[in-house]
Amino acid sequence: MAQLIVRRLTALIATGTLGVAFLTGPPAASTTLTSAPTVIGGQPDHPWSGAAVYFETSFGADGSSCTGALWKPQIIVTAAHCVMEEAGDPIVSPSAITVWPAGANVEAVAPADVQVTFISAEWIPADGSTVDIAFMTLDRPLGATLITRLAKPQEVSTLAKAGAPITYVGYGLTVPRDDPSQASSPVPLSLSEPLTDMYDENKTFTVLGDGITSTCAGDSGGPYMHEVAGELLLIGPLSGGSGPPCESDGAEADAAGTVVSDFSTMANEALSNAGLEPDQQSISTLVLSEPNTKRGTKVIAAQIGTTGQMRAAVKTRLGRNSPVWVGVYAWDDAADEWTVVSEKRVRTRKNGRLSFTTRADQDQVVALYDKKDRLLVEWDVLAR
Repeated sequence: MAQLIVRRLTALIATGTLGVAFLTGPPAASTTLTSAPTVIGGQPDHPWSGAAVYFETSFGADGSSCTGALWKPQIIVTAAHCVMEEAGDPIVSPSAITVWPAGANVEAVAPADVQVTFISAEWIPADGSTVDIAFMTLDRPLGATLITRLAKPQEVSTLAKAGAPITYVGYGLTVPRDDPSQASSPVPLSLSEPLTDMYDENKTFTVLGDGITSTCAGDSGGPYMHEVAGELLLIGPLSGGSGPPCESDGAEADAAGTVVSDFSTMANEALSNAGLEPDQQSISTLVLSEPNTKRGTKVIAAQIGTTGQMRAAVKTRLGRNSPVWVGVYAWDDAADEWTVVSEKRVRTRKNGRLSFTTRADQDQVVALYDKKDRLLVEWDVLAR
């Protein structure tokens, strides 16, 4: 049980320093869109090219381009910073996104006749382990997907420990970021890079570059994949990178991404919005730990669904109409402290009973406090 060390938190201020450069097509200074349609030194005509999707996002008068992965015919997985200007900012309107057919030559075909209807995103900057993931649901299928399923966390861990090579496919610059030509290819290119053993509870992974080929601006959100026993597994979207040949910052060549299957609540929410059943094959099922009760509190019922929706009823020793705070908390490695994901106040009814609903995800804690900030009950949100 992850016992909360701090008193009830009242605010969440997300801060952090990113150790890698984001790889979106950089926002333009005017109304023109910065187009960055691919991998520096990458190879064309990869059999998995059809898993990559090129899209453009309008941020008011500015715009950028990114890559995404077609996970399901109606669901694109990409990087959160492709749909948000800054961490903590609102997600862009779905109408601000234009999507091209998967694997398309973007100079030869028009945008696809689809509309983004729903976007969920999580962007938590941290030094070297930024969580940066988004799911976009479409109003109709974009086409058949090549991806068989999501790589399970334990599969990613095994691949990382072995330093296994994984494949990236996407739309990004074919020259260094500071090259004035901003040369690009209209088709997705691929490269293969070995995983490092840095995959851990931070839900991110890192690949090592060779200084000759690399992802660059416009590649953000594109898929890293690996084939196992004939199944094409989506490991996660690219977030950013550093070092040559894209960056001339003198840093070691590497790139980082986010492990999709670690975000079961967001993934199942996207599936639900697309009218699909929860993914039981590669996404962990959320469960609640045994409650840690204090001050005579009794749990009458508590359950959490595949989308992270939690419902519970408890009986306290508080008087009728007493205020109780329901909080969802997550551990912030960068800040080395618990931070508030959400918090709301409810009131007890007759005999100190109360019921509530909230939304929580894997590795978070749901806790109830009285008006003196004393813990009444808490649960860990686990995955199995």
